[in-house]
Amino acid sequence: MLLHSRQPLTTDPAATFDPARWETVVLTDADGGADAVMREDAPGGAPAVHRAPRDTWAAEIRRLAGGRAVQIVTNDEYCLIGCAELRAEFGLPVRHPARPAHYIDKVLMKERLAAAGVRVPRFLALTEGVPEPGAGLALVTGTIGLPAVVKPRREANSRGVAILRTEPELRDWLTGHRGEQDWQVEEFLDGTFHHVNSLVRDGVPTPVQTGTYLGPLLDLPDGRRLGGWTVPYDSELSCRAHELNRAVVAALGAEGAFVVHTEFAVNGDGELVVVEVAGRAPGALVSELAGLHAGLNLEEANLALQADLPVPEPQPTGVQAAWVWIPVMPGERYRHTPETTSKHLVHIRRAAQRTHTGASGALGVSVLLWHTDPDVLAADVRTAATAAWCGA
Repeated sequence: MLLHSRQPLTTDPAATFDPARWETVVLTDADGGADAVMREDAPGGAPAVHRAPRDTWAAEIRRLAGGRAVQIVTNDEYCLIGCAELRAEFGLPVRHPARPAHYIDKVLMKERLAAAGVRVPRFLALTEGVPEPGAGLALVTGTIGLPAVVKPRREANSRGVAILRTEPELRDWLTGHRGEQDWQVEEFLDGTFHHVNSLVRDGVPTPVQTGTYLGPLLDLPDGRRLGGWTVPYDSELSCRAHELNRAVVAALGAEGAFVVHTEFAVNGDGELVVVEVAGRAPGALVSELAGLHAGLNLEEANLALQADLPVPEPQPTGVQAAWVWIPVMPGERYRHTPETTSKHLVHIRRAAQRTHTGASGALGVSVLLWHTDPDVLAADVRTAATAAWCGA
């Protein structure tokens, strides 16, 4: 039983659960059926999808299983706690972090990391709710300063995140959210942005890959292109990043068997500052990068770890990989794919082949690139990130 709510699958479940041995059913509380469950470019066919309210999932699992042995797994941030509870209810071994909230609640996360000596952004938990604008303005500017980043305590995929650069922007945000619970404010970080991924088994993190982002994963409606590339395994940044991930896992909890994805900034002083941590495989095309760079797809590995299936040891393949996502803005449509030296796989969303008439750049073209020469890959990333893919 594969649980889903808001984060689509990026891989075919049959790649993890052999159809000859497993009957895979996706249990979701989302509208939209298979279109909501699977990322549009995910390989393979759509799995069987069963929709039911969250509070009926235990009964639905029993009904659908029909007395047969069952595994309960997820890679959805919004199902991690529920999956851990259902696994306990069905007598399945602990696979998710023993305290999933340490990896989900951004305030608990930063409190534990800071207590363990891991550098995190300065932050302010609005524990009494968002204050009225006058008091809130003084509180935020006096403790965090501007620009500041506001985030919900429990969300993923940058949902609800906003950068407030001026006092009028901060005042407007405070007015619009006055009295709301479960918000926090943190400092805006300059520098370069990266991620590091590990497998965690029996309390021991095993390095998989380190990557660098084109930029912060924010400001998407402005049409900025997103993407990133892998960093050579033996580089100084990769070594430092994996040491950081070991400290992160030790602080947040290493029980269970899962993938950990840590996003961090390198500031002007060369410090590694943890921005986000997830006890699951990453989104975008980062899991696919690991398949090319280290020989295992991170989402497939995370699902297999939960089901106690074999997971290969990550091994550097000598391949460097990258992804770029090109938004199609209003009035535009996909026109052509620029030439690259690297091998590449391009996915053009069906809607991107028509002129985009919406209000934001929610449509897009994604490209996965790979090559054994990091310099060649870097040149192709620059091409993909700057070329004119779309037009009127």
